[in-house]
Order: sequence, then C-alpha cells, then structure tokens
Amino acid sequence: MENKFRNGAGKPVVALDIDGTLGDYHRHFLQFAENYFGLVMPKPEKINPGLPLWQHMKISQRDYRDCKLAYRQGGLKRWMPAYLGAGALTQAIQREGAEVWICTTRPYLRLDNIDPDTRHWLRRNDIEYDAVLFGEDKYPELVRQVGVDRIVAVVDDLKEQIAMAHEIGIPNVYLRNQPYNQGLESGLTSRVNDLLGLRRCLLTDIENWRIHHDNGTQQRAHISG
Repeated sequence: MENKFRNGAGKPVVALDIDGTLGDYHRHFLQFAENYFGLVMPKPEKINPGLPLWQHMKISQRDYRDCKLAYRQGGLKRWMPAYLGAGALTQAIQREGAEVWICTTRPYLRLDNIDPDTRHWLRRNDIEYDAVLFGEDKYPELVRQVGVDRIVAVVDDLKEQIAMAHEIGIPNVYLRNQPYNQGLESGLTSRVNDLLGLRRCLLTDIENWRIHHDNGTQQRAHISG
C-alpha cells in the first residue's frame, strides 16, 4: 500500500489513546453521571464483568447516550484528570527521537467542540504530540498515514481497539489495565498498570526498533553495494 501522507523523516511512532489511557475518563464520567441523574453510580474501581457501561450503571441505553452527549457538549473533557506522568511520558518519547501520535475515538465530526476541547486538554496537561487522529478506525488510519513499519507501539484501554491493532500488524500493543477491561485479551497483549511502567516499556521498544531499523538499513546497503 502506498502511503501518500508519510512524514516525520522515517522516525518511529508511538500511538497513545486518551480516555482511559492518559486520562481518568471512567471516574470523571461516573462523577458527572451522578450529578446528571441524581443517582448513585458504581464506584470506578468496581469490576465490570464485560457489560456495556449503561448496563453497569443500571440505566437505559437512551439515558446513557443523553448523559454522554451532555458530558461532551459541556466541555467536561477539558478538565478530565490526567493520570500521573502523562506529560512526562510523551516528553520522554520525543526525547528518544520518536513521534507521539494521539489516537482517539472521540467523534470530532459530530461535535464542533471535540477537537478544541481535546487540544486544550493536551496543552493543559503538558502532553507533547506530533499529530492527533480521531475516529473509530484510528489505527488503520495511522497505518495509512505513516506505514506499519514505523509504528513502534500502541497503547489503549479498549479491547476492541487492541484487537484491531493486532490485526493490522502493529508489533507492540499495550492494554492500560482498568476495571472494565479484565480478561479475554490476546496473549500478545501486555497489560500496564501505570504510566511509569509503560514509559520503561516504550523506551525499550523504541531502542529495539532503532536497532532493527539500523540493521535493516545496513543489510540493504551491503546488498546494493
């Protein structure tokens, strides 16, 4: 596949999700829902045994959608708490010579405030990035834009997104450990509990990518010579 949007002069790329990965969305949304409905919501730490969130919250799907729309329209994501070390993680990745691509399923085409609210949150939490991708097909789009050979790793909290990353051949896939994503993941997926541990893994992955890339370049030069 030809990648018409390749950029970054061949730098390695690390893809990071926002909600549930860099930011504590689940807790923040449940707090909002308690105020929105005037009802007690499940504690964020409570294990969700694979139920859709609206069922876990014991509300109707329609009420859940209305609540989520109000949360998005109200600009609440501008002050969603960031997990400890989120900004430092992205800065460390860039210092290692890799690009940070923020990849989120937020529906920016449906609501005008999604993009500015997202970028405000990134600035507010000192999160460095080279590009932002929106949409459910964020990882196939990432491959289309930079090529799978440049992608070092993907980090996400949703198992369906993790599965998609595996399917398109991304080598290092990390699942951010959360009460709502327990069990059933592929043995190829590594769980991470905090961003400090993730940072160590990603820096090692970048180093290994560079060694492999440099060796491949030398082999091609030897053959052509």
